[in-house]
Amino acid sequence: MSRAFLLGCFLALVGCTPSDSTRNYRGWTDPVVIRGEDIEAVVIPSIGRIMDIRRPGESTGVLWQNPDLLGQAVQPNAKAWTNFGGDKTWPAPEGVWMKDATGKWMPPVVFDQSALRVRVTEAGVLLESPVDPRSGVRFTRLIRPAGFHTLAVTTTYTKVQGPPVQIAVWVITQLAEPRAIATTAKAGRQPLNPMFGPLKGIEIEKGILYWKRFPDVCSKIGTDGHALAWVGDKHTLLIAATPGETTGSFPDDGCSAEIYVSPDPWAYVELETLGRLATLGIGDTTSCTNTYRLDDVRAGETPKAAAARLLRPTK
Repeated sequence: MSRAFLLGCFLALVGCTPSDSTRNYRGWTDPVVIRGEDIEAVVIPSIGRIMDIRRPGESTGVLWQNPDLLGQAVQPNAKAWTNFGGDKTWPAPEGVWMKDATGKWMPPVVFDQSALRVRVTEAGVLLESPVDPRSGVRFTRLIRPAGFHTLAVTTTYTKVQGPPVQIAVWVITQLAEPRAIATTAKAGRQPLNPMFGPLKGIEIEKGILYWKRFPDVCSKIGTDGHALAWVGDKHTLLIAATPGETTGSFPDDGCSAEIYVSPDPWAYVELETLGRLATLGIGDTTSCTNTYRLDDVRAGETPKAAAARLLRPTK
C-alpha cells in the first residue's frame, strides 16, 4: 500500500481532493472517494453504502441510486424498507435474518439503516458498523485498490455478544438498467435455483446464464457461481467473490450468486454474492472478498458477447 494512496484517502476524508464530489455528493455532505487505477468508489458513511463505482472524472457511474432519496439520512424507525440503492451488506440466510419483530420482510437496522464509522488504515479505508442487537454481530467493510480498473471490498462479520448464531456474509450490489446480466449456470439438469417470480427471458448457453430486466417482472434466481457480469451502454462491471470460509454450505440451497430484477418504476438489478454459512461464537469471524472490475464495452460487441468475455476471459 503506497503512501500516496493513504494520503489520497486521508485527503478524501477531510474534503481536500480535487473532485466534484469532495464536499457534497448529490446532497450527502460526507462522501469518501476511494481511488484506484482508473476506477473510484464513492462511499457515503452516513448511510452505510458504496453509492457509486465510476471512472475518475465521471459524474455518474454504474450503481443505481434511488432518485427520491438523494441526500437523505437513514431512517431506522421507518415501517417500510428505505431503498437508497448502491452496494451494501445484509446477513444471510434471508429467511432467518430479514424480518422485523412482526415477521414482515425488513433488513436489520444496523445492516441497512445505520451510519458507519470510517477510518483510514494501512490496508485501505475501513467502514465499521454498530453491533446488531439481534445477531450480536458487528460488520466491517475494507475497501482498497486491487489492480487496473479494480477495487476490492472485504466484508467481515464479527460476533461480539450473545449466543452462537449461524450466519453468512451477503453483499448486494444494485446496478443501473443493464443491457445484459449474467453468471455461470449450475452444472447438471437444474442450471439455476428459482427463488421467486417468473423466469422470463432467461437464456443459458455454454454454461452461462444470461438475463435482463423487464418492466413488468419482479423475479430472483440463484446459482453456485462466484462471478457476476453487468453490461451497460458504455461500461461493464465484473463482480467476483472469494468466500473467506473454505468449508461449509452456502445459503438458499447452495447459492453463492443471486440475481434480482426489479420492475418499473425502479429500473435496477441486483447482483448478489453470498459466503458460506458459519456458526459464530463470541470472537469468531466470517468474511468474503468481492472484486469489482470496471471496463468498457468494446466496439461492435453484443451485450451477450461482452458478458461472456467477462465470465470466460481469454488467456
